[in-house]
Amino acid sequence: MIDLIITPEINALCNNKDNELNVLVQARAKDDFQFIKKRKKLNLAIVIDRSGSMSGQPLEEAKKSAIMLVEKMSQTDRISIITYDNIPQIIVPSTLCHNKRYIIGEISRIAIGGSTNLHGGWLLGAEEIAKYKNNKSINRVLLLSDGNANQGVCDPFEIFRQVDKLSETGISTSTYGLGHHFNEELMIGMANNGKGQGYYGETAEDLIDPFEEEFELLANTIATNLKLKVKIPHFVNLKSMNRLNGTYLNWSIPDLALGGEGWALFKLSIKKEFIIDKPMEVLSCKLEYKNLEGDNHSTEDHKLILDPLKPSAFSEIEMNEKVNSRVLEVTIADYQRQAREAALRGEWHQVDRIIGFAKNIGDHHEWLKQNIMAIEKYAINRQAQQLSKEAYYSAEKLDKRLACYDEDADNYSIDHEIAKPSFLRRKLERGKRM
Repeated sequence: MIDLIITPEINALCNNKDNELNVLVQARAKDDFQFIKKRKKLNLAIVIDRSGSMSGQPLEEAKKSAIMLVEKMSQTDRISIITYDNIPQIIVPSTLCHNKRYIIGEISRIAIGGSTNLHGGWLLGAEEIAKYKNNKSINRVLLLSDGNANQGVCDPFEIFRQVDKLSETGISTSTYGLGHHFNEELMIGMANNGKGQGYYGETAEDLIDPFEEEFELLANTIATNLKLKVKIPHFVNLKSMNRLNGTYLNWSIPDLALGGEGWALFKLSIKKEFIIDKPMEVLSCKLEYKNLEGDNHSTEDHKLILDPLKPSAFSEIEMNEKVNSRVLEVTIADYQRQAREAALRGEWHQVDRIIGFAKNIGDHHEWLKQNIMAIEKYAINRQAQQLSKEAYYSAEKLDKRLACYDEDADNYSIDHEIAKPSFLRRKLERGKRM
C-alpha cells in the first residue's frame, strides 16, 4: 500500500575525495493504491480554553470552529467537548454524533471563566477518548488556548512526557494557539510529542483554516504511526536534516494522507579512504505503519547503491531539483528559527541580517520568497511576539509538511494552492487564513 522512494542529490559518488550528499526519502501511496471510501472513524475531544482572556470574539470564534468540525463529522464518529479555565469540565461526554443539534447547543452555551489549567483540560479530553479508543479509529485531542498554563501542571517537560506517553497508546494531540500571547514552544512541543498537528491563528477568525485542515487530513488519512527505520554501513555518517521526532536511525513521520507524501531528508558523509571502485550500498530504509484497519504493515528494505566515478565524470551529473528544493526548505526553516531567537533577545540588527541571508538563497523559489517576506514585515515593525509565532510555526511546517506529489517548486499561485486539499496547501503565513 505504501512505498518508499530514495533519491540522492547526485546519483553517484566521487572517487579520491570526501563525499557529502543529501538524500531524500519519500513515503507515499503506491500508484495502484485504491482509496477505500470508508475512512477511519474519528474519536475526538475538542478542548476549549474559556479563561478570562478568551472573552468576546476569541471564545465565539472558537465555538464556531468547534461547531463547524461537529457538522462535518459522520454519525459513526465520536466527539466529546471539554472546557477549562482554572477547573476543567466535561460539557459533552464522549458520544456518537447522532444528535448534532444537542452537541452544538452545548457548545453554544460555553461561557467565559477564570485562569488557565491547560494540562487539566487536555488530560480530561484524553480520558474521554480513552473510554472508546480502538485501533480502527483515529483518537485525537484537539486543544485550543490563547495563553500560558498557570494552573495545575505547568512544567512543559512534564506535559511533553505525558503527551508522548499517551501517544504511544494510540491517542494523539493537536494544538491550536490563538493570538500573540500563548506559549508557542509549549503548544508545538505538545503537538510534536503527541504525534499530531500544531496550528495557530493571529485572530480568532484565522482558526477556521486550521480546523478545516485538520478535518480534511483526518478524513483522508491512509496510514498512521509511521516509523522510518534506517541502516547505514560503518563508514557512513548520517545527519537528519528536517528535525523529525524519534531516535537516531528510527524516526517518526507524520500520518500519511491521500495525495501527499511524507519525507525525511538526510545528509550522508563518507571519507575518501572508504570509497572503492565498485557500486557501494550507502543507505537502507524501511517503513513500518498501521493501515486503515489498524493492522501493522512494513515495506521491504529499500537500498541506495551508488557508483563511484572519476571527478571529471562526477562533475557532469546534474543535481536532483526536488532534493535541492527540500534542502532549501530546511535551510530557510533554520534561518527562521535563528531570526526568532534573535528577535526574542531584542537583537533586531541580527534579525535583519538573518532574514537577508534567507531572502538571498530563496529568491528563485517563489513560495519561499513570499514566505520570508511575510516574516520580514514583523521584523520591519519590530514586533517580536508576532515574528516569534509566525517564524516558529512556519519552520515547523517546512520541516514536517506533507508535500503534494506534483509540486512545482519554481511556480506558485494562490489559485493553484486553494484548489488542493487544505492539508497540502503551501500557505504564505501560518497564522492567517489563505
